[in-house]
Amino acid sequence: MAPMNKLKNKNLQPYFSPLLGFLLVSLVGLNACGQPANQSEFSTLISQTETELSETELSEAELPKTNLSQAESPERRSEVKQSPDAAESRVQRQVKVFFPVARSQDFTNTKSVWRTTSSPGVAQFAIAQLLAGPTSSEKQQGLAAVPPLSGNSNCGQDFTVSINDSVAQLQFCKRMIHGGIGDSARTKSAIEATLKQFSTVSYVRILDQNGNCFGDESGENICLGKGLNPEKLTPISQIAINGVGPVILGMTVREASQAAGIDLVPLSSNPNPVCASYKPTKTPEGLGDTTFMVRNGRIARIDIGDSRPRTVSGARVGDTENQVKSLYGGRLQVNPLPYSEQGHFLTFVPQSQKDQNLRLKFATDGTKVTKIIIGQLPEVDYLEGCLDVVPGGI
Repeated sequence: MAPMNKLKNKNLQPYFSPLLGFLLVSLVGLNACGQPANQSEFSTLISQTETELSETELSEAELPKTNLSQAESPERRSEVKQSPDAAESRVQRQVKVFFPVARSQDFTNTKSVWRTTSSPGVAQFAIAQLLAGPTSSEKQQGLAAVPPLSGNSNCGQDFTVSINDSVAQLQFCKRMIHGGIGDSARTKSAIEATLKQFSTVSYVRILDQNGNCFGDESGENICLGKGLNPEKLTPISQIAINGVGPVILGMTVREASQAAGIDLVPLSSNPNPVCASYKPTKTPEGLGDTTFMVRNGRIARIDIGDSRPRTVSGARVGDTENQVKSLYGGRLQVNPLPYSEQGHFLTFVPQSQKDQNLRLKFATDGTKVTKIIIGQLPEVDYLEGCLDVVPGGI
């Protein structure tokens, strides 16, 4: 019997081995396919929105299933980390988008919100977000959309943006249908504020689909330099701690005039070379009460008395003290205003080492801001301007 059993086992072996292999493969296959938790997790990942995932998580979640094992391997992770282009594409950048304030009678009134992108083209992204409009919650907070673009594109996209020599040029490739001067003014203000947040931009040129200056009712295409030289110092130029628009503290009068596109001339017919006050030859609305203190040939201080220019944080002449304090938090020093019973100086002192000699000051009547002063020490603290330096005249 033993030989017979041995013979039977020997005869069955060729059939049994493949059958056993088939059963083992089947069991492994069932085990691999029977992972509903992992599959469900993967499906959840790829259904999440971009705002809920980092750029790295998005790139891994969107990999085809057949590459998941490769993505998990140390060699693959090392390869990804060592790729400069891949690392650059995952860098998250925050950028401001300035929307018009709804129902505001001030066409220059804008408010900024933050957006996040991994694109290196932050200016292009910011304008695209502006055209996309505010979110529902942002609309509830009083922000308005700019007029939409319509029709066919003549460049293959909605618009183009280029920045050269501190000038940002935005040209629409589609038609923008707006409701008149007010709409175009709000749109221009929002675009300019959005692009001027970048340190490389001091002047913004906006062109329509046909290459004409957007919102230019004169028909002279002034922004292109046709007819009149474009003014780079405008009523809505931003007030920073180191200058207004393109005019920076430390510039000579000639440099400031070239940067502004407007000649600066002395208030006195015989300016003192030690200290003298200058003003623009042309005073566009909103710049009529702006003076430049020039010490030893260079701008040391700028006084703004008009309500249209705003600081980087959004403060302007006419704001209440409480509004300014809410914008700057606890970063303001509050001191009595000399020769005033109720007035104050609200002084912003920068924390950065490079700006430690600069100050931004708000002079108030006790309720509202009457003047904004930016300058370097000690000139920014002179109560009588150049009279503190040159008694008897300037």
